[in-house]
Amino acid sequence: MRAIKEFRGSTPEMTDEAAAAARARLMTAVHEPEVAEKPAATRARRLGRRIVVAAALALAVGGAAVVFRDQPGLAPVAGVAELGERAARAAEDDPAPAPGPGQWLYTKELQLAGVEADVDRDRRETWERWTSVDGKRSAWYQDGTLMFQGGALFDPAELAEPPVTPAGTIARIEAAILDEDRRGPQELDGHVPPEILFRQINQFVSDQWLAPHVRAAIFRALPAIKGIEVRPDVPVADGRRGVAFSLIDTGARVSLVLDPRTFRYLGTNATRLRDWTYEDTNGEKVTYRAGGVSMTAHLEAKIVNGPGQRS
Repeated sequence: MRAIKEFRGSTPEMTDEAAAAARARLMTAVHEPEVAEKPAATRARRLGRRIVVAAALALAVGGAAVVFRDQPGLAPVAGVAELGERAARAAEDDPAPAPGPGQWLYTKELQLAGVEADVDRDRRETWERWTSVDGKRSAWYQDGTLMFQGGALFDPAELAEPPVTPAGTIARIEAAILDEDRRGPQELDGHVPPEILFRQINQFVSDQWLAPHVRAAIFRALPAIKGIEVRPDVPVADGRRGVAFSLIDTGARVSLVLDPRTFRYLGTNATRLRDWTYEDTNGEKVTYRAGGVSMTAHLEAKIVNGPGQRS
């Protein structure tokens, strides 16, 4: 899919395996074109682009209430703080049992790319992914063959060690990514912008198993990220619409979308707000036009005993 190739970024070198894996991160890197890694790039460089750093978080509440069109029965969300709290409570109330140490998370999503208000429905794909619950490996089918790749920066169980707080959870991720960055080209210079933090949270929520209280802490931390706002009536790839945490990232509005009734994860939406021209390492310029949109829809998630299993 050409649109997916255009929108992907922050991935390993573009082997066939990495190209397939990049589709699973379509929305978290929607504004970046495909680029080849420079020879000096390392795992720290790749991780540094998509992992996060955070400092002490001060809670900020948006002022406008969110009301959905044609859904007058829904209670309005007063701002990002309230949305974070509702999403956190939904995470805490998740009845799913904790997985065993050798199990995997199976996720299925619909990916779609096109033009805002006139999405090309032929440019869509159903994507299945398996991620080990320790975050260290991921798998997907490519041409009928199960492919594998290394996974997360560290074991998500580390995030579940008490005490678990919103600021503390983000600070643990900060420490891990800065440690990785020190081993590489040190591009982060001790600081990662809010959009990098938001991209990583998108990835965590979409395809990584996290303990309910950790997921809740992440949602409670989201309102404190600079630039985060709440937006109503945001579509995902299968036509559902929800309430979203949104952030402007390199001229695109990137949204993590939740069900407006249950506040559970629906998918992602990234809409380009202005033209953006990028020059790759070969000097070739690529322009992404305002109005371009990429979306995902979360269709299924369950714990299975191994990669390739669906039940």
